[in-house]
Amino acid sequence: MVIDMKEKIFTKERIKNIGIGFLICFLFTFMLMIFGPAEIYFVNVAEFKFVYGEFVWILSGIALVGAVLAGLISAFLPAAARKILWSVLFGLSIAGYAQVMFINEGLDLLGMNPEGYQVESGQAAVNGIIWLVIVALVTAFSFWKEKIWQSLVCFGAVFLIGIQSVAWVSLMLSAEDAAYKYEEGEWYLSGESQFMVSANKNIIVIVLDYFSNQYVEPAMEKYPDLLDCMNDFTYYNNTDCTYFGTYPSIAHILSGSEVDPSIPVNEWTSKIWQDEKAQGFYQALRDQDYVCNIYTPDSNMICGMNSPEILKQLFSNVTNEGQDFNVDYGLLTKTMIKMSGYRMFPYAVKPYLYTNVDEYSEIMVSKSRGVSHENHRYYGHLTEERLKADDESNYYIFQHLSGAHNYNIDENCQLKEESTLEETAKGCMVLVEEYFNQLKELGVYDDATIIVTSDHGGPRDSQVVFFMKNANETHDEMLVSSAPISLSELQATIAQAAGIDYTPYGPAVSDISPEQPRERTVWVRLYVDTLPSVPKYSGEGESVSNAYCGFTYTGDIDDLLEKYDAGPDIVIPETDGFF
Repeated sequence: MVIDMKEKIFTKERIKNIGIGFLICFLFTFMLMIFGPAEIYFVNVAEFKFVYGEFVWILSGIALVGAVLAGLISAFLPAAARKILWSVLFGLSIAGYAQVMFINEGLDLLGMNPEGYQVESGQAAVNGIIWLVIVALVTAFSFWKEKIWQSLVCFGAVFLIGIQSVAWVSLMLSAEDAAYKYEEGEWYLSGESQFMVSANKNIIVIVLDYFSNQYVEPAMEKYPDLLDCMNDFTYYNNTDCTYFGTYPSIAHILSGSEVDPSIPVNEWTSKIWQDEKAQGFYQALRDQDYVCNIYTPDSNMICGMNSPEILKQLFSNVTNEGQDFNVDYGLLTKTMIKMSGYRMFPYAVKPYLYTNVDEYSEIMVSKSRGVSHENHRYYGHLTEERLKADDESNYYIFQHLSGAHNYNIDENCQLKEESTLEETAKGCMVLVEEYFNQLKELGVYDDATIIVTSDHGGPRDSQVVFFMKNANETHDEMLVSSAPISLSELQATIAQAAGIDYTPYGPAVSDISPEQPRERTVWVRLYVDTLPSVPKYSGEGESVSNAYCGFTYTGDIDDLLEKYDAGPDIVIPETDGFF
């Protein structure tokens, strides 16, 4: 009787349906959970801290188990429901393949835009219609010519799995060792002393990533007390960033070197740290008894593919001491599936799957002291551990935080998904105020030179916040200056604060008068259709940009916006691109 029951449940027809169901479901899960994450990872391996083995087995297991279960369940559905389910899954797979291969344009896979994925409604509507038509045609064909449809679906699934499997194996075989194993004795920027300041003299630069000058007004409309902690500062409200993007802005600010697009990124990021300008600057700071610590989470932004060892003569927190990490496998799995879905699904769905760069930067957390970069994580360490003072040296601290790069904190600097620009801006200033308060508790605030700025704004609104307090400067309320400055003056300004002859580094901020007519150029990485594509600096795929476009203006933000809309004055082809 048991045998008869099994025979009734698992008839030849049903076993066939289980096989077809598995094949169709596995095509979908293979594309979403195996091939998609692999292609994203191997093309951008230099941007990830984790190796491929951390997630491939997890996602492959989910893909296989999911396909088996879906195949079993679908085999026991009524015939009409089963055909609709299979048709929808197969149609989504076909549409997803077409989206990746032929439709996606300039997709930001690394989450560099704080406002997420933006698409025009008309473009999303047309794209959505294409998806609906594909799914509808496959479904209609299943009821019209069922046997032919079944054969075509099976052949199509095997074909698409096959060609993507070949590409998957090719990606794995051609990948460098860094994709599979962690390098021993690797040099990196340590965060061990991130909450240490000097009991003597401090020069502190706090960089809030992607904090455009244009963000201040809307944030103050919601939070009128936004800048109350800046009463001892001067707000330079006409500051441009010189270079759009964390790369090359951070490297430019710290080294003082202008970008040279005529040479590869890795050559330029090696050259600038050996240049006399950088060598002389940091030696002069050391001669003034300054410990120089730079806290930025991704050394690639300043070193390219070069080892951070090239920085060890300049910065005190460069080390190759062993580093252990905790891997958040839940976040890793979620992030890779989201990134794959973002790449595979239609325009209308992409905003909900967009994965900001800070999301995957939290997948691996150092067991020792890695650099804290995300606002909420840094704020948590700051309030728990509190700043401590070192009375043996002066300190130059360059603290790069995530700022407004991702709207993911509330007005109290606590983690909040789907936050707003205004809440994020307020949370950033809460963090800054807490930092100031702890400096005051240690009795080192008054003597400190402090700058709060950003590495860049948006590509169009490339003016950034810039607040500065000189040592022993106090006001009843914040001063405002419209002096036409840029981040190119930061190195000279630091040298001036340290009591160093700053003339080799150009003018300091204090040398530039608000009345001074001054021509400035902002450089933005863009893709110019008339120029050939260029590879990424890491050697993995093509860059999303191929030129540095210079926008030269005299005046303020209104003049810059007008110039940007009119088009660049200078276009310099890139040899390779960072992103």
